[in-house]
Amino acid sequence: MNKLLLRNGTIVSSQGKKKADVLCENGKIVKVDEDITVTDDMTVIDCEDQFVIPGVIDTHVHLREPGGEAKEDFITGSKAASRGGVTTILDMPNNTPVTDRVSRLDAKYDLADGKMVVNYGFYIAATGDNLEELKKADRACGVKLFMGKSTGDIAVTDGLDEVFEFCVDKPLVVHAEDEARIEARKREFANINDPSVHSLIRDDESAYLAVKTALHLAKKYGTKLHIAHMSTAKEVDSLRKFHGGNVTSEVATHHLFLTTDAYSDLGTLVQMNPPLREVGDKDALWDALNDGIIDTIVTDHAPHTLSEKKRPYREAPSGVPGLETLLPLMLTSVNHGDLSFEKCVETMCEKPAEIFGLAKKGRIEEGYDADLTLVDMSREEIVGEKGYQSKCGWSPYDGWKLIGWPVATIVNGEVVFRGGAVHEKFVGKPVF
Repeated sequence: MNKLLLRNGTIVSSQGKKKADVLCENGKIVKVDEDITVTDDMTVIDCEDQFVIPGVIDTHVHLREPGGEAKEDFITGSKAASRGGVTTILDMPNNTPVTDRVSRLDAKYDLADGKMVVNYGFYIAATGDNLEELKKADRACGVKLFMGKSTGDIAVTDGLDEVFEFCVDKPLVVHAEDEARIEARKREFANINDPSVHSLIRDDESAYLAVKTALHLAKKYGTKLHIAHMSTAKEVDSLRKFHGGNVTSEVATHHLFLTTDAYSDLGTLVQMNPPLREVGDKDALWDALNDGIIDTIVTDHAPHTLSEKKRPYREAPSGVPGLETLLPLMLTSVNHGDLSFEKCVETMCEKPAEIFGLAKKGRIEEGYDADLTLVDMSREEIVGEKGYQSKCGWSPYDGWKLIGWPVATIVNGEVVFRGGAVHEKFVGKPVF
């Protein structure tokens, strides 16, 4: 039997903090109590002066496999996740080929088998004409709908009603940007090649229009709608005014920590979809997060090689990596008083598990999966100083000093990251 005991730590949940030991056996949490007796068959980790939280669940990543393995793959992406304290990832379908049918979904699960350090689930893409495939996709963690073109160019403008009508039980994750407005603004700004024009082309109105449409359809059909990467004050206002339906939302770390000011130093490195916004938008996102209007925090981890990202604006791909900095960024915000530790755990562990139906994940309770992250809130590190696990090898936060880092990551009762090193344990399991 495999027994792991975390001793003398402080457990954090949305309900508060408590000093307790956690005993894990055969991949499950079997006991949470004060002063659990140590036996010879236990591996013991002393967590004195440290915090134990449920393993972080990132429901929005792009690990690029299959088709984009030069940027990232299942091995490097899952190792990056473990270094960032993430124990479960849900991976997007805009691969090559696109994961838009059950045969490709099954093939992707087969491809990932034995390659994942962390647990995983895969989305299926809605294309507007694949409803029968969506109905058969029991192993999909959700349906992804692109209302605006992004990496993969699988935007859907027709057939929205039938997709929204179908997704009343399975989450429909919507990339909400209005494609018609974006195309019109591309023509309007065709002669401007500065990277900052990206935020003008894909402006806040394009996000607002798409969210407005999505909310209308969700209310009409009772859709289990999850709005991806909220980025604007206008979207927040729409959600605050919305009543009815089963609607949740997320925010990506880059929209919480970066604004359009970053273009001057980083240029196309911080080009992503939806793009960076103004300070007022960032402030609105933080307010919505603290108010519970925004439910979860994600990375939208979307790595590209540095050589790709340094191309001129019209040629550079959109997307930034984020898995290794997700938890350190948010713990730094906790240390700065921008977010409570309890809200951090709620939005990164508990709510993702609830929204996506990840049974026995997201909480430190007896009977739950032994997915845990050990955190040192006083640990200071410089981003990039120790290199990166992600194959892309860079971060938009390179050089930032962050305070509060994961020091151990446990997946299914196995220590996969500790002492600054990722252990080569491919113990990740599919969550569906």
